[in-house]
Amino acid sequence: MYNESLQVQDNKKNRRKWLIGCGSALLVFSCILIFIFIGGYAGIKALLNPAEEVWNASVISPVSSVIAGDSFQVTVSIENSGSQNIVLREIELPNELVTNALVTEISPTGDSEQYGEMGMTTYRYDLEIAPAGRENIVFTFTALNNSDIRGNIAIKTKATTKNAGFRVVITSMSDVVAAETEDVNEVVTGASIPYQSVVKITALIEIDGELFEGWTGSGTIISSDGLILTNAHVVLSDRVYKVADLMVAITEAQDSPPADRYLADVVQADENLDLAVIKIRSKLDGSFANFSDLNITPVPLGDSETLQLGDVITILGYPGIGGETITLTRGEVSGFTPQSPYGNRAFIKTSATIAGGNSGGLAVNDNGQIIGIPTRLGTGNEEDIYVDCRPLADTNRDGAIDDSDMCVSTGGFINALRPISLALPLIESAKAGEVEIIIEEVSEVHEEYQPEGEVILVEDFIDNRNDWALGDFEDGWIDIQDGELVITINSGSYVQWSSLPENYSEIAMLAEVQLLNQVSDGEAGFVCGYQDNENFTILEVSEDSYYTIWKYQDDEYISLVDWTYSEAIDLSQPFTLGAYCGSDSLGLAFNDMLLIEVVDPGYSPGAVGLMAGTWDNPDVSVGFDKFIILNP
Repeated sequence: MYNESLQVQDNKKNRRKWLIGCGSALLVFSCILIFIFIGGYAGIKALLNPAEEVWNASVISPVSSVIAGDSFQVTVSIENSGSQNIVLREIELPNELVTNALVTEISPTGDSEQYGEMGMTTYRYDLEIAPAGRENIVFTFTALNNSDIRGNIAIKTKATTKNAGFRVVITSMSDVVAAETEDVNEVVTGASIPYQSVVKITALIEIDGELFEGWTGSGTIISSDGLILTNAHVVLSDRVYKVADLMVAITEAQDSPPADRYLADVVQADENLDLAVIKIRSKLDGSFANFSDLNITPVPLGDSETLQLGDVITILGYPGIGGETITLTRGEVSGFTPQSPYGNRAFIKTSATIAGGNSGGLAVNDNGQIIGIPTRLGTGNEEDIYVDCRPLADTNRDGAIDDSDMCVSTGGFINALRPISLALPLIESAKAGEVEIIIEEVSEVHEEYQPEGEVILVEDFIDNRNDWALGDFEDGWIDIQDGELVITINSGSYVQWSSLPENYSEIAMLAEVQLLNQVSDGEAGFVCGYQDNENFTILEVSEDSYYTIWKYQDDEYISLVDWTYSEAIDLSQPFTLGAYCGSDSLGLAFNDMLLIEVVDPGYSPGAVGLMAGTWDNPDVSVGFDKFIILNP
């Protein structure tokens, strides 16, 4: 009885506890439901109606006119006055601005640049700006053409677009001179600007029997009978593009494009100096040209050896971008660069930013005398920065002319001059009627290449015990014959190789080679890092004494070393090729002389082998009679 009563009481206590606990749980659960409902509603509301972006944009542009050739800045200022981050996506500049002024620097830089719709140039960003933060995007320009540019710059964030007005006035050369002197042809110091003595030179290149306008440059008339001083690279061929003729356009007015009038020949050129003298040959139709009838005063020669730091210089030329009329750029002598064997003043450095089309043009002192020639060489940049570059030939031999091919550069930046003193021997020889073109490199010195390491393969091609890839292909065949691996290519503009089945990482290679059938521009070399037909590296030399290193990466052609001339390369006799392939460097050697060494951070290990190629001429046949692989 006692036990039963106790059990009943215990059950009541448990029921009471359960009721109390249940009530507490219901209360908590109700609170949670209310909290979730309220919070969820607020969250959904926040999602449906996000906080509005609150920000302002303004543009700071020059308050006074800018002189053609001078540098100026346009600053886009963005201020986040809201309570959440904003993300800058795009800045759009009117095309009128970027075609009349050369963009030389952007800070911070956008990821890409392209011409968009509605006459705007788009710069893309992914730049986050915190609340109360400010970001300034500074565009630095070099003024090119006489113009009054006004309009709006569009600034786009992730959710909003705003426009800010601006105005830039660029004053032409004639306006500046007229404002500063009584005579429009007088500079501040009283010397005339010899703009009529500056010409535009267009290289006419031949591709598949047709003439195309290739690249352009500038030149200076230095004699009344039509001698013109310019850069060698403006008028000479390279392995990719052959110059068939030179067209010369005459400056008839400061504010008009030059008139194509004459054809010219190279009479003196030195690739080492990158200087040349050309002479008017005829009118465009081939008829006799009496150049002296134009009465163009040749530019007098100055003394570049007397130049001092801070001396003012004026550069005249045709920039090739941003306009077709002649352009004036002013700057100061900012230094000198030595180069063996030309002494301590091999280059004159200048504070002026010179567009690439001015290459070969005119640099004068205060007395209107020529003291230098704007030259792309010697800029101090490891890589040329091309503003406009168009491919005209299938240089990567993939059957298509596109952006993967080596291009003809029509723009860039220069900040160095060759002094006129280095051009004097060429000028004197040209006036004496002598013709000479120097293309050899001066003091071409190569390190000795003697690879060391464990020999892991010696191939004498007695048979195919090492399983080389052999057989016929569409334009030729590969076989082992008479102790040689022979690669024969029967069509022009073609590359073929034979590889081993194994993969290698860091390796050195040696091969004894001979051209069994010479065609004047045949090629031989190595393939390494071969993974598939979309990923491999080629190191090669050519019959016409050039070498190169290039690769395909994810089916994209990349030139690691452009075709470069070397007097050391002679394929008319049997020769030895050497190569090193690794993630630390790529190297190519000819007859135990190291031609080039370059680092490719993207190099990946793979199969290796031997290659042959053709450029213009078909029917090359290359024999490899020994091949060695070392583990360095």
